[in-house]
Amino acid sequence: MVYEELLSWSRNRPLWQQDALRRIALHGELTDDDLAEFRLHVQHTEGLPAENVPVLVPLAAEHLSHAISNDPRTVIASLGPVRHVDRLSANQPPLRFAVNGVTVVYGANASGKSGYCRIAKQLCRSRSTVELRGNVYHGEGAKRPEVSVAFRVGGDDQLKEERVWFKDQAPPNELSRISIFDTATARVYIDKKRKIEFLPYELDLMNKMGLASRSLEKTFKERLDSVNAEINVPLPEGYQEGTAVQTTLARLVVQTAISDLPSEQELRRLGTWTAEMQHEIAVIEEQLEKDPQVMIRLRKEAKQALGVVGKEISRIEGELADKVVADLGQKQRQSDDCNRAAIAAARDLFAEQPIPDIGSETWRQMLAYAREFASTVFPDAPPPRIAEGGRCVLCQQELDENAAARMAAFDDYIAGRATEESTEAARLFDRRRDAIMAFEVKDHGEIQILLAGYAALSDACREGVASIAAFVKCAGERLETVKGIVRENRYDALEDIKPLLTSPARFVEREIDRLDIEIGEIEIADHDDDALATQRARHADLSDRKRLSEEIEIVVERRNRLEERHKLDACRKQCRTTTITLRITKRRREILTPALKSNLREELERLRLTHLPLNLSDRGQGAESIVEIALDARQRVRNNSDILSEGEQRALALACFLAELHEIGGDHAIIVDDPVSSLDHDRIQAVAARLAEEAAKGRQVIVFTHNILFHHMISTETRRAGVGLHSEWMRGGSDGRFGLIDKSGQPWQMKNVRDRLGEIGKEYDTLSGSEYNHTDQKFRPAIIGLYTKMRETWERIIEEILFNNAVQRFRPEIMTQRLEEACINPRDDYPLIYEGMKRCSYYCHDRAQDLPTALPESDRISRDIEDLKGFAEMAMVRRGKLRKDPHYEDGVKPILL
Repeated sequence: MVYEELLSWSRNRPLWQQDALRRIALHGELTDDDLAEFRLHVQHTEGLPAENVPVLVPLAAEHLSHAISNDPRTVIASLGPVRHVDRLSANQPPLRFAVNGVTVVYGANASGKSGYCRIAKQLCRSRSTVELRGNVYHGEGAKRPEVSVAFRVGGDDQLKEERVWFKDQAPPNELSRISIFDTATARVYIDKKRKIEFLPYELDLMNKMGLASRSLEKTFKERLDSVNAEINVPLPEGYQEGTAVQTTLARLVVQTAISDLPSEQELRRLGTWTAEMQHEIAVIEEQLEKDPQVMIRLRKEAKQALGVVGKEISRIEGELADKVVADLGQKQRQSDDCNRAAIAAARDLFAEQPIPDIGSETWRQMLAYAREFASTVFPDAPPPRIAEGGRCVLCQQELDENAAARMAAFDDYIAGRATEESTEAARLFDRRRDAIMAFEVKDHGEIQILLAGYAALSDACREGVASIAAFVKCAGERLETVKGIVRENRYDALEDIKPLLTSPARFVEREIDRLDIEIGEIEIADHDDDALATQRARHADLSDRKRLSEEIEIVVERRNRLEERHKLDACRKQCRTTTITLRITKRRREILTPALKSNLREELERLRLTHLPLNLSDRGQGAESIVEIALDARQRVRNNSDILSEGEQRALALACFLAELHEIGGDHAIIVDDPVSSLDHDRIQAVAARLAEEAAKGRQVIVFTHNILFHHMISTETRRAGVGLHSEWMRGGSDGRFGLIDKSGQPWQMKNVRDRLGEIGKEYDTLSGSEYNHTDQKFRPAIIGLYTKMRETWERIIEEILFNNAVQRFRPEIMTQRLEEACINPRDDYPLIYEGMKRCSYYCHDRAQDLPTALPESDRISRDIEDLKGFAEMAMVRRGKLRKDPHYEDGVKPILL
């Protein structure tokens, strides 16, 4: 069976990958909704929460394209009528397709041709299908698209099958043997990375599934990274070594397998705290108060705390005792007295000197700085250096004898006893003042916290802590009062401040000694160590369980994140592409044969792309596998599209498609949509010849196009190849309908004389029915259009009837055999043709400004049309008399089922 190896391999893959292959085979691509469903399925299979999990369907043989199968040949006979598809008209005959050659479906832009192409892609399972929608412009709710399709399977003796297909149904499996090329398929082949992807069907399926796996793996990795970031935050610490809680929480690490993680129920059971447990721990704590180790530890901690407090009391006494505070006031008074004495001495010595504030502290300070500066400048000079050399040491002004004597006297004064005593008294006061302003006392609440363990030993200890705290509080208040007095310079107020409470220093010393004695007595006492160890272990266990009860939500959250991490990691592993990549590499080497590359080179030559320097190579990259067609450029280019024209890109993609047909083999039908978009004249002809060649091999070829030149070229090439050509014409209506299928859909230039005469007659009837008035200029555009068609029909009579299509527009060749049936009679025909053409040109050609603008009367128009029809009928009768057997130029007659 075709693809049996792929089916066998897929059965060992996760179900979502089997379904992904199925969806790609049926729809060509995976949508974001598809990926979302696969993600839900993977989460569900690994135990992660997932709502509305879809039911997946594994890949089966009927889902795959059978274009390369050896199944009986499939040809499509007709398509339509259609209902509820885009804006395609429902009341239309079907598109009919020739089974022995080429069918060209011509439709101008906005004719509805693309809607029928989308239907064909859905039915034939194109690699790049598009969504088939109802009429989105209809006011009612969208209805299910419905398409009638007829096809034949097997030889010419088989009857065709007719079915009605609805969008939500699987297309007929037989139609999956038909291959489709269109613009979207070209985008599959031509990528954006300076390479052209050439992927046979099976590799295309695998590639797209690999890309989906990579996308899902990336999604799960992002979620995994987020969970890892949460897990990196440490859990609460402090649980005691060896307890049930501690050993259980030790398993909450990423290294623990998911099966070894504690369950949420186990954690919550450990974190349950009851009144019975609270009573039990209280009893144990009461008993453990007699535990020698606990008793010793508590007393050592209390002793250490008392030592710290004792040092604080000593600091307070050193700075805030009554005598220390009184000393501050005394030093301030001594500094003031010495300062006044120094001022008085200076005034007595220098009473006759014209210097204001002489003897003041500022003046003395100035002289002191001057003496210090002079000793630096003149270190070797004898005193008084302040007047050395007959110049002022500060301003270098000349000193006369009196000035020098005055400076010497000043020097003696500064060095004198009064000044020295004043300076020393001020220094002592400043030091004492600065010390008190920098001093800080611990808060009494901090002292109580520090001594909490000591206070818990007994009521007497608790009372002692209260007296210590009161002392510290009083000291703090006293300190703030002293600092306020200093800031306000009210030193006399120091005598009235509240005295410091009695120091508890001796109490602290006695308590430390007492605790030392108790510790010694406990250490030598006899105890039941085993019983105490049991109580300690039970107390530790209960303590940790009580703490866990307070932190249970944090711990449970961590446990759940660890479980989620394991499951996300399993989801990610389920989406890894390693196995897919190995499979693609193996199949690429089997499928992308040298023959396939050779076929591709041959197709490039046939489509006239040999002017491009191209290098072909196959390679794989991750989940991707390609035949790369790189431009052999001397300068590096990022994309082939940077230097390839749009037409060259299209021709290159078509060459890849045709090369794959070689490998496909068989004679199943192909459908080609607009293969010559943006191609030049030469390549259009090359494509037409190549498609006619495929039809000559026995393959049904269906072409959708809006290029009339391409239509003519296919007509020529099918005739040369000896295969039939059938044309279907499609147009859009002025009433907003699309997909109208009838011969009137032909472009005007494609219509023969009979069809043109019929259209001219209809236009005249419409004009007459609109109450035509030759004096009303609003009818001029209609008259110009009508007479233009009449003039062009005269020309077409000459081409088609008189010269029997020996020479035709759009065709480069001259069909000389047709001249045998040329029926022109110059003497009789020329006057009629001349007058008819002249009459038409009068209304449809540009006219001189001074000519009258009157329009023809209705009778005149009727006569002109009758003259045209009459001449055409006469010429047809004349040619009929010369008619012989069908010519080679007529081509092969197509067969329609």
